[in-house]
Order: sequence, then structure tokens, then C-alpha cells
Amino acid sequence: MKNVIIKTDRFILRSLTMADVTEKYCSWLNDQAAKRYIEFAKKKNDLTMLKTYIRDRINNDDILFLGIFTNSYEHIGNIKYEPVNIQESYAVIGILIGEPAWRSKGVAKETILASAAFLNENYSIKKIFWGVDRSNIAAVYAYSKVGFVEQQNPKILKKITNNSLEMVLFL
Repeated sequence: MKNVIIKTDRFILRSLTMADVTEKYCSWLNDQAAKRYIEFAKKKNDLTMLKTYIRDRINNDDILFLGIFTNSYEHIGNIKYEPVNIQESYAVIGILIGEPAWRSKGVAKETILASAAFLNENYSIKKIFWGVDRSNIAAVYAYSKVGFVEQQNPKILKKITNNSLEMVLFL
């Protein structure tokens, strides 16, 4: 899914492009918090690997991969739905607020609600699934504030760790 633009009060969510894959973006994946909680970040990441990862996803019809930009066009993170299963009306979400200054500022809630509404209105998505390490207390709290509730569904989500929590947002 490409050429998507979603505007919120504070942010512009738009389809990620190869031009957005920068050293700054790569540095987010080498952040200790990212390495602890994001599967892709646990690998040794360099710009070449990141470009390959993004290239493999941005033109895929069942993936919505959006950059999160401030209204002044600063790239501060990404939100990804992979897969977006139109036939079964669900999507699986992942989010990275890469810029530390923007963490704990309500970015997740604002961008999740806007992108989930987009998926619901344009693709009739009814459920958003998310898997997280239970020890990522800030993320569990943020997703709970959005409206996610715990629900095990091993058919859809892979276990992240033995300590994973599976949550769903009903739209």
C-alpha cells in the first residue's frame, strides 16, 4: 500500500519511501530500548540491511508502512501494519517512536487511532492485533490507553518471547 497520507492534529503519516531510510532512522534501531523490545532491532543493523528491509515492504499490497512526521516534516518514527488481511478484516501493528524527545508524548495513541481509522474506512479492517513483551511497561500502558485489550490469538500473532502479551483493538 503506497501513496497514503493521513493527517492528525500534530502529525503527518505517509507511506515510507527509500529517501526516508537515513542514518538517523538506522540509529533508532541501535537504541537500547529498541534492541530490547523490537525483533528487527535485535539484529545488527546497518543502512544497507535497513534499506533491504524497507524495500521488501513498501511495495507490498498487504503491508501499510507509514513514516510518522511532525507537521514541520521531522521524521520521528514509523507505524507498520503487517499483514493487512482484508479477507479476514484484521491487521497486525508495530510502531517505533524513534526520536527519544517524542516518547511519552501521546504520539502512539494519536497515530494508531488515525491509521486504524484509515484501515477501517478504506479496507473494512475490524481488528488490530499487537504483540509485546510484558516487561515493556510503557508500551503496554500506551496501547491500553488506545483501547487495546488482552486477547490470546496464536493463530495470528507469533510469540515474541515467553513473556509476550497479545492484545487486540476492536474497531
